[in-house]
Amino acid sequence: MRIDGRKNPTKSKGRKKAGMKIVFSGAVLIVVIGFALLAPMAARAVKRYVCRIPAFKIRQVQVEGLKYVRKEDFIRFVGDPRGDSILSYDMKVAMKRIEGHPWIKSAIVRRDFPDEVRFELTERTPAAVVKTASGKYLVDSEGLALAKITQPGWEFLPVIEYPSSQGLRILDIKTAGCLGKALTLLMIARESKGPLSSAEVEIGKDNDPCLLFEGARVLVGGGGYRQKIRRLTDVESDIVKRGLEPGLIDLRFPGKVVVAGVSAASGKPVLNARSF
Repeated sequence: MRIDGRKNPTKSKGRKKAGMKIVFSGAVLIVVIGFALLAPMAARAVKRYVCRIPAFKIRQVQVEGLKYVRKEDFIRFVGDPRGDSILSYDMKVAMKRIEGHPWIKSAIVRRDFPDEVRFELTERTPAAVVKTASGKYLVDSEGLALAKITQPGWEFLPVIEYPSSQGLRILDIKTAGCLGKALTLLMIARESKGPLSSAEVEIGKDNDPCLLFEGARVLVGGGGYRQKIRRLTDVESDIVKRGLEPGLIDLRFPGKVVVAGVSAASGKPVLNARSF
């Protein structure tokens, strides 16, 4: 056996190539990491630069669909974007703010390049005035409270009496249920001919609505209003012929109309009720 102290040239070249590959790979990795770190910074820098370009400054705000809300009041509520860059205008934030506006039912926000933001709105429409112990409120067709009335001008709307000393909470879903039923009853009553067409509606302690007209209170229960109003209309002439001046009319019994006077002292129905 012979021991040779000289280096093997083949192995030495192999190790050298492997070392160069490691160095090259490390250099590539460093470059990639550098680009990964610098690219977002560069992108942000480019965005900041572009956003400063005067051509992209918001100069116009178009608002469509408003009738009850003033344009400038709406813009102030959602945040005036004029002067900001249209490229950085956050439409999601704008939509979130609009959702909190009691008068706006739905909205579309658009960016019209180069310098205009557009709002396409659908307003809630007042359907009735709700009278409470602490003031009057406007409600829409779904029974949602829109605003407390502080100025005249809503006398043309029908009236709903609501037994609340605290008033109404704006866009409150809980009260919207019984107010919605009251609005349905009111609409059906207004479709009928005769005295009922000018009736007002009161919500009782049981949250069921009743009609108020010509000094009488008409109990209707929780549903089937069209059929019940038709039943009352059918017997209305008989009530007049008999010379009755009812203080209470009860339509809650199937196929029957119960008519009773009301005691002036207690306000409760007297016993001589008649059925039709």
